[in-house]
Amino acid sequence: MAFLFKLVSRLNNPDKSIVQLCFLMAFSYMLSDAVRLSQSNYMNWFIYDVITIAVLIVWFLVIKKHRFFVLYYIFAGLGLNALLMAATHYDIYIVHNRESWWLWSAYSYGVNTIDLFMILVLVTEKNFLFYNFKINLGVSKNHSKSV
Repeated sequence: MAFLFKLVSRLNNPDKSIVQLCFLMAFSYMLSDAVRLSQSNYMNWFIYDVITIAVLIVWFLVIKKHRFFVLYYIFAGLGLNALLMAATHYDIYIVHNRESWWLWSAYSYGVNTIDLFMILVLVTEKNFLFYNFKINLGVSKNHSKSV
């Protein structure tokens, strides 16, 4: 949905990087449901999140766009989701735990909250967590006043 929204809202904008990012995310999520890389759902989603992070890193290096904070949120979200999925896979398939405990609740709420947060950042392009924090990569400003 974020992809279609950004596709329509950025028709006349020459910078299509956010549309491309939304497409890559939508494609990754659709592909993870269609093509199984593992018998375990959790491991399958973990693998797709890691692959998506790698693809996004390559894409980011190709477009050479600086200060693209939306991508940092996506990296953080995919990384946290991958950690939660790996932990849940380990708990269920390796340790064979069948009793519900806090990890399962953290997984359920965490993954859905993180996914929602990534969608909000993609749609709004707002820096929610670090609103007043500006990322300055290699840019220094001289703030001295002359008297």
